[in-house]
Amino acid sequence: MKCEHCDIVDRNTKAQILYEDEEVLVAVKDVVTTPGQITVFPREHFTILEMVPNKILQKCSIIANKVGAAVFEALGAQGTNIIIQNGLGAGQKVPHFSIEVIPRRESDGLNFQWQPKHLAEDEIDLVLKLLKEEADKINLKEELKKERKEVLEQISKNGKEVTVKDPETKTEMKVEQKNKEDYLLKSLRRIP
Repeated sequence: MKCEHCDIVDRNTKAQILYEDEEVLVAVKDVVTTPGQITVFPREHFTILEMVPNKILQKCSIIANKVGAAVFEALGAQGTNIIIQNGLGAGQKVPHFSIEVIPRRESDGLNFQWQPKHLAEDEIDLVLKLLKEEADKINLKEELKKERKEVLEQISKNGKEVTVKDPETKTEMKVEQKNKEDYLLKSLRRIP
């Protein structure tokens, strides 16, 4: 299947590239919802969100945030919709993960509203049970701890040595930091 985003990477389209590095591209395509819509996507082909490595997903998110700020400033947008259409059921048209930053104005004619449904108590219980079972399978807590350890190890390459104690496992890790009030280190201590 033809991939519009891979065509942008290969320069086989009219899309204008605003930014690119070895992992991520930011482009303005010729077919958009509103003028100024910007697409952020990985250079490498990943069909859906779940396939994107965490490092690249994080980078795409940070860039989308910065692009959103630029849309407010440069275009005078009153708001933005940040959209990931993840899979055919979610309306994904291009088989390549992307984050769309759509500039918005009051009365622009776009309607991204939907009517919420009230679920019955048994529906809520069933959905919660199924999601908890799946979350237990992927062992989310262990993954977060692993990521936390990796980040702390990266932080330890610079500055003054400190010891961080994981409140759940009671294990200690020596970490180096430049400043005792290091914001990143403080936020890592709050990760479960």
